[in-house]
This record gives sequence, C-alpha cells and structure tokens, in this order.
Amino acid sequence: MRKTNRVMLILKLKFLLLFAGLLTACQVVDAQRGFVNFDKVTLDDEMRGGYGVEVADVDGDGLNDIIALATNPAQFVWYKNPTWDKYTISTVAQGNIDAAPHDIDGDGDVDMVLASAFNLGASTEGGLLHWLENPGNPTSNQEWEMHYIDAVPTTHRIKWGDINGDGKLELVNLPIIGIGATSPKYDVDLQLKAYSVPDDLTAESWTGVVLDQSLQLSHGLKIMYWDGDGRDDILAASFFGVHLFQLATKSQAVARTQIAAGKQDADRPAIGSSEIDVGKLADGSRIVATVEPWHGNEVVVYTQATDPNQLWDRVVIETEFVNGHGLLMADLNNDGADEIIVGGRSQHYQLAIYQRRDDGAGWRRIDLDIGGIGVSGLAIEDMNGDGYMDIVGIGSGTRNVVYYQNSGL
Repeated sequence: MRKTNRVMLILKLKFLLLFAGLLTACQVVDAQRGFVNFDKVTLDDEMRGGYGVEVADVDGDGLNDIIALATNPAQFVWYKNPTWDKYTISTVAQGNIDAAPHDIDGDGDVDMVLASAFNLGASTEGGLLHWLENPGNPTSNQEWEMHYIDAVPTTHRIKWGDINGDGKLELVNLPIIGIGATSPKYDVDLQLKAYSVPDDLTAESWTGVVLDQSLQLSHGLKIMYWDGDGRDDILAASFFGVHLFQLATKSQAVARTQIAAGKQDADRPAIGSSEIDVGKLADGSRIVATVEPWHGNEVVVYTQATDPNQLWDRVVIETEFVNGHGLLMADLNNDGADEIIVGGRSQHYQLAIYQRRDDGAGWRRIDLDIGGIGVSGLAIEDMNGDGYMDIVGIGSGTRNVVYYQNSGL
C-alpha cells in the first residue's frame, strides 16, 4: 500500500511539473500573440560560467556563426551555422570576459580579440588583451595562436569602431573600474582606451591612447554613428549615467557629453546606469535604453529633451528584473521601429521584449523566455538570411547558449 501511494505521489508531481511547463509555454505564446514568433534552439547546456556571445562568420562560408565565452571555468568556443557543431578557439586563456571579432591581419578571415584574466575583486592586476589569429581552418585547428595586446586591470568591454574617421577600425577598451578601486564604492576613475592595429603585428604590444579618465564603474559600451560626421562615437554607461565621447568635436580632442544621470537615489553600488543601447521609434526619433542601476531591476528609456542643453527625459518602463544583464535594441518585426530586448541574470530568470505601443502610450512587454535562461549576454543578427533579426543569449546560472530563431509575422 505504501509503495502504491509513493508511486501515485511521484506521478502527481511529474504531472504538476509538466503542467507548469506547459502553462509557462502557453503564457509565452500568449504574450507573443500579435508579434513575431520565435523558435527556441538550445545550442549548449554545459556552458558553466557563461558570460558573453558575439556573431561573426568564423569559417568564411558566408554564414554568421555564434561565438561564446565563459569566465569560470573558462571556455572560448564557436558554433558553426547551421549545424551548430561546437568548436574550441582557445583553452589557454582564463577568466574570459569579452570578445570582439575582426579581420586584424587583413587575410580575409575573422580573428578575435579576447579580454581575459578578469577579477572584479583584484583591480590592480589581470585585464589581459590578446588577439587570436584565425588559423584558416578553424574546424580542425582548435587552438588559435594568441598575440599580446595590452593589460589593463578589470578590462571588461571591448568593441571595434572607426572612432577617428580614418577608414580603419580601432579597438575600444572599457575597464569596469579604476585601478585600485574596491567594493562597495568603487570610487576610482577608470581609463577608457583605444588602440589602432599596428602595421607590424609582430610588435610586443599595441600602443593605446587614453581617451577619458572621468567614469567610475562603467558596465555598458556602445559604438555607433551619433552625428553622421564620418566617425564612430562612444557611449558608456557608468555610476554617473550615460556619457557620449566624440573625437575631434566641439574644438576638443575628445568631447564628453552627459546624456543621462542614471538612477541616483540610492547608495553605491546601486546607482547609475548599467547596460546600454540606442534605437529609434517609428517617427525616426532616437532613444537610449538602459538597465539601471548597476545589475539593476529597472529598464529605462531616455528621449531627448526639448532643450538640447538639458539631460534627456527619463522614463522607467520596468521594475521587476533581477540582476538585469544584457540589453540590445533591434527592429524584430520589420516595422521601422526598434524593440528593446532585456535579460535578467538571476532568478527568476527572464528574457523579455518591449515594444512601443502604437498610440505611443508606454511599452508593451512580451515574454520571450521565462525561467529558461539567466541572461548574461545577448547578440542579435539575421542568422539564417530570412530578413528577420534573430536573438542569441548565453545564460550563466542556467549554463546554456540559446538561439531564438525569428520566424517572422
């Protein structure tokens, strides 16, 4: 009798779990009704410590592949489109935190810059930058040769952009905190640096230029054309909100303009802005979206104030994220307006889309994945060439790399 009761109890529990899963799936489908649909494909469920994802054509076959990295235990890998077979880039580096693909040596294939040896609690060491040379046969050669660039403690965000307008891409390096900064205040200014690719790639290191030393705890970095002057500009999110950096502008070598102050009604480290991206509304006007405060719970939208000399107007559109980590903007349904895609890294895990309502009265939340991915990094690109932007996420707590294929309207 006891055995029968135990079996019945187990069956009931399994049914409840199955029902809960189906209910969540139905809720996600209901939330997406009237919007584009996404098919979820898990590429990897063994990515412990997963942190960042990027998209690039690694093997030169004309298809964008997915690059992923984990911090601890370290991984640096790529997944081949469309089979999603997994290949290693390097097993040498430890404490991986960010990657930036680019053809560095000009031989026609995609190389990688890797930021590694990251430790937020050790702000006087680590922060290694290397470029890894594509071997030309990356499916068979799975240990790319590493070349030293620089070491800046707590290097955290790296991106490419033509910030000086010379027609070539420079590497922009944003450490998360200043050298010697400690928790919880992190009250030491950090160095925003840029590097040109040297003509002699056998050089022992790359020469970097410090663009700014005014920010503290800067977590978000965006490179984009801001004013159409032929140069890429830099947006950074920090304890002090959102700042724009432009080279050779306003009669300054590097002009610094504050766009927003971020969340400032709390004590450090729960202040400022964290993730950041820039998009546009249906009328073509520009918006800046952020997660606030650092690793925060709020999704915030900034629109330009009527007075161009004032900080942008701040509107909080979400307050229920836990450890917000990963924010991008893209036009997912090809209607000419961008949506905001945001992830939460801690439980309850969530990945959501925010769509501007047609009447302009706020933003509609569309749940893409609830409980299935603890987002630490996002990438958005049309992965299958169907004209719709797809979403790639990496989950730290959930140990997975997931491809959300946008199937269109």
